[in-house]
Amino acid sequence: MKIIMPIAGKGTRLRPHTHVVPKSLIRVAGKPIINYIMDQIQGINFSDIIFIIGHLGDQIRGYLTENYQFPMRFIRQIDFHGLGHAIFQARDAFPKDEPILILLGDIIFTMNVHDIMKAETNMLGVMKVADPRSYGIVMTDENGIVTNMMEKPEKPPTNIAIAGIYYFQSAHKLFASIEHIIREKIMTRGEYQLTDAMKHMMYNGEKFKTFDVPEWYDCGEKDSLLDTNRVMLDRYATNDRVSGSIVIPPVFIGNNCDIRNSILGPNVSISEGSTVVNSIISNSILGIETSVENTILESSLIGDNAFLAEKPREFNIGPDSEMIFTK
Repeated sequence: MKIIMPIAGKGTRLRPHTHVVPKSLIRVAGKPIINYIMDQIQGINFSDIIFIIGHLGDQIRGYLTENYQFPMRFIRQIDFHGLGHAIFQARDAFPKDEPILILLGDIIFTMNVHDIMKAETNMLGVMKVADPRSYGIVMTDENGIVTNMMEKPEKPPTNIAIAGIYYFQSAHKLFASIEHIIREKIMTRGEYQLTDAMKHMMYNGEKFKTFDVPEWYDCGEKDSLLDTNRVMLDRYATNDRVSGSIVIPPVFIGNNCDIRNSILGPNVSISEGSTVVNSIISNSILGIETSVENTILESSLIGDNAFLAEKPREFNIGPDSEMIFTK
């Protein structure tokens, strides 16, 4: 079995951060997003991980090869025409037919991946969502067998969304179906979708069964990233005591940080090498070697190597006055 992880997206909803850092390397509770995914595959029997890279792909390659010893290969995606097209870039890595596990590289999930390796059919991780219009969705029968699926429908008939975890029994059948939709120009929302390829597999007799993903966290935009950070801090916070400062848990403080005369927390993640002086920070993420001075931060995402400082304000306010700063 091989694993495919597509991480070539530009992360447009997380700009300006993703202009210089790929989304999968943005940190949550002190760890890059991709670390959480790699943790889930520890102990799985596989022969290779294939990363589909694109935007800032050399950073991803460098980070992974430096920090992991798994057998890996990297395939650069030049043109971007949807998830199905991204997966298709890996077709030459499968000279023989074998199973594939596909994990999207911009989510954090928790589950026992080993369990789905025992399945005798294709498997789709699913979850119930409040607004299924933003997801691929599936319809199932009483036994969990998929009867239909569609990509980001305007009027969803169900709220069961695909969670970005896929297990295919046959690589060759998957690639044949993707090749079919590309050849026939079968597109949804202007892209070659993996859901359309899976539907073609179903039409040719392949069965798909769903399994519930108990924990799934979106990292695609700032607010959802901060929400995910809050959840992960409950598990990975260091809550270090800092002389001369106040720490309100949960807080993660990386190595070699300089914290002085500040209040941190709750829900703050500070990456290694950062400096915080005379500041109050809550519900925020600071990147690597970032400096924050004389600042009040709330619900903020500050990138690597950034410097943020405010000068003290001087006021001359008369009696019976009221001043409210909203920005």
